Amino acid sequence: MAKTLNFFELKEAATKDAAEGLTIEGPNGPVHLRPVMVLPKSDLKLVYKHIDAIQAKGVSELDKIDAMDNALVAAADKKDRLKVMLDDLPLAARLEIFEGWMEAAEVPEA
Repeated sequence: MAKTLNFFELKEAATKDAAEGLTIEGPNGPVHLRPVMVLPKSDLKLVYKHIDAIQAKGVSELDKIDAMDNALVAAADKKDRLKVMLDDLPLAARLEIFEGWMEAAEVPEA
């Protein structure tokens, strides 16, 4: 008899054992930055694309900042809410969020 896997059980098991990620309390409510291991494929590809841009040589500092913000948005459960938050924060605060998420979500070094 063939083995059957249940989509919902697989998803639950993957999220149960994953890192916790990072939650940011914002003016319009919380935003959760999900751990890399539980991101759906489309968001995971975006996160790695933007991390690659951060690491690339010949990329301007402004483009690296945009890539950092875009990686965070890709990992967020409430993308529009995070975009508004990031637009209102100074760079130092956005860097703190990015570094905190990379540590909490077990993201490979950028």
